[in-house]
Amino acid sequence: MLAVCVHNIYSSVKLGDVFNVVSNFPGVDLFIISKASSSAAQQGVPDVEKKAFMKGLRVLYVPDINDVNEVLEPDAHYLVVPRRVAEAEFDVDGIKSRLSKGEKIIISVSGSEATFTAKELENGIPVHIGVDGIMPPAASVAIILSRLFLET
Repeated sequence: MLAVCVHNIYSSVKLGDVFNVVSNFPGVDLFIISKASSSAAQQGVPDVEKKAFMKGLRVLYVPDINDVNEVLEPDAHYLVVPRRVAEAEFDVDGIKSRLSKGEKIIISVSGSEATFTAKELENGIPVHIGVDGIMPPAASVAIILSRLFLET
């Protein structure tokens, strides 16, 4: 099972953009929204849940990143961060292998202008996708899912 999580998002537009990317990849089993605030919480979450329901997709909305692990108990939780913060590079082949074995994998991206805090990083394995800066969440998710499902 593959779940994609967007954490600490405040913009309903950015949340909608991430969902639009995720919903176009049939290999994603669950879309998770963690710690939404402002217009993302008030307008974005209901809009995403409605679109997901209409497409037959699953959405989980949780208060914070630690709730993701508590609810799903994943085999691995990867947090996408800038290269300077990461422990390792995003391992496409390793993740594909784990997914083929039926493992529960979560990939989380930050929805804000900042990366995960040190405390939040304790919830998973910090990995980078080859970028030094912080990218918009939809761009990060598009790169990750393209590498997982479109590259051979």
